[in-house]
Amino acid sequence: MRPHTTNRLRRFIRLAAVACLSCVVASIGLAQFPKLSVSKPTVDTPSGVVAPDSPRASIQEFLRLANANAWTAAAEYLEVPSAERGNAALLAKHLKVVLDQRLALDVRSLSPLSVGDTTDGDRDADRVGSITSVGGREDVIRLVRMPSAVPPRWVFAQASVGRVEVWYDNLGAPWLRDRLPPALMREGPWHVFYWQWIGLALALPVLVLVAWLVGGLLRSVLTRVAERTATQWDDLLLTHLRGPFRLWVAAVAATPVLAVLELNARLAAFVDSTTRGLVLLALFWAALRVIHLVQLRFENAVWVSGDSQQARTLVPLLGNILRVSLGIIAVLVALSQFGYPVGTLLAGLGIGGIAVALAGQKTVEHLFGSISLAADHAFRVGDWVRAGTTEGSIERIGLRSTSFRTNDRTVVRIPNGRLADERIETFGERDRMFLKTDLDLTYGTSATQIDQMRDEIEALLRAHPKIWPEAVRVHVVALTDSAIRMRVMAWFETRDHPEFLGIRHRMLLDFLRIVERNGSNVAFPSRTVYHVTQDGIAPAHGSD
Repeated sequence: MRPHTTNRLRRFIRLAAVACLSCVVASIGLAQFPKLSVSKPTVDTPSGVVAPDSPRASIQEFLRLANANAWTAAAEYLEVPSAERGNAALLAKHLKVVLDQRLALDVRSLSPLSVGDTTDGDRDADRVGSITSVGGREDVIRLVRMPSAVPPRWVFAQASVGRVEVWYDNLGAPWLRDRLPPALMREGPWHVFYWQWIGLALALPVLVLVAWLVGGLLRSVLTRVAERTATQWDDLLLTHLRGPFRLWVAAVAATPVLAVLELNARLAAFVDSTTRGLVLLALFWAALRVIHLVQLRFENAVWVSGDSQQARTLVPLLGNILRVSLGIIAVLVALSQFGYPVGTLLAGLGIGGIAVALAGQKTVEHLFGSISLAADHAFRVGDWVRAGTTEGSIERIGLRSTSFRTNDRTVVRIPNGRLADERIETFGERDRMFLKTDLDLTYGTSATQIDQMRDEIEALLRAHPKIWPEAVRVHVVALTDSAIRMRVMAWFETRDHPEFLGIRHRMLLDFLRIVERNGSNVAFPSRTVYHVTQDGIAPAHGSD
């Protein structure tokens, strides 16, 4: 890889890390702050009709009026003491701000019935949720029914209304309330105060700086420790884990850095999930880097030992299997972090396992076929292999198929499941190569000549530097219709097919010279036809 390409890749990784840090800043910080927790699930009537005097309809109307800034009308949904009637509109406004900041309110959790929720043990009130305020006190927000109102409605209970100003005074860092211009204390997009948006913008470079400083400091310390060891493994590990560690540091540092902002609770669920998700992302990223490092180390180690072909075959396959497995685990964890019922999903897969098995049986078959081929060491990348009717050089062994490069320079891909059942002939496993040929000598050759030729051919073979001396066979094996057949068998200690082709070429030509030198000829198929006449039997002038 060229130097400028490497630098571009490094810049890309750094930009990706900064983008991840931006996601951290946008989503982390509220998981540790007091907020309202709604414990009731979504409730609905069988017909889906919401009664106009139900808790759900009353809260929907209060929110509609508040969003329209109709605070006097919205105050009708508060049970306000007569002494506080003059501040009812202000209390409604402050209550709306409190709900936005401390309550991720889901109106579907409220009862759609006129009588409210009759299963909570409280016939006179409906519990909406609770706010954990300063000092750890849990304040419950309740609704009470006012049948005398026109129209009848549910309103915020007097005890809850009495705590509104306390909740409001503790919103958005009260220590800044008297020090900032009123314009910055207004709510902006997503119910985030404008001063909080400014704080988020300032927190971005702070988080990046913290991640780089802490990561660099710790890496400097660990590098000094790693330099004292004899192995290079720890040095490479520090280099590969630099990015994941910085992401992890940024995710951890985001909580104290953003603690002073006290963002609203509407982002709490997303923030909490994203915080854990980014930490898990750093862990999965680190695991992928470790797999890559281990793969490189194994390939280099096997290459040094002289078996690089096996490394090119087995190590990438195992690395891909580990990455796929890690990816599946990461997807399941991510789904669980964002509230998806992974247990239910797995149970559903168990119920529909038959359909999944039928639909993916070929894929699973090919996957296990690749594993069995790798475990049996059937062949390696670069081997010349004959599998069924396909013959060629192995170019790639994937999770699903294996690629053959044929003599015609075409690429044939065979699914591993089918390939595992084929008769596989691997030429790359040969420790020596076999030479076998038949010399058909004419019948005019004498026995003495045959013995002489046999001795010379055997001596020629044994004199070759590549011959395997344990088995050199030169014998007359048959008397055919037209020739005396002498069979030559020998093995040469070479694995290089082109080299063997040259050896066989020279040997066959030397065999012909020995035959010619001993006054014999190589026979060709022939037949003599005899004619029967009155004078006797005479051969015809012809043969075939």
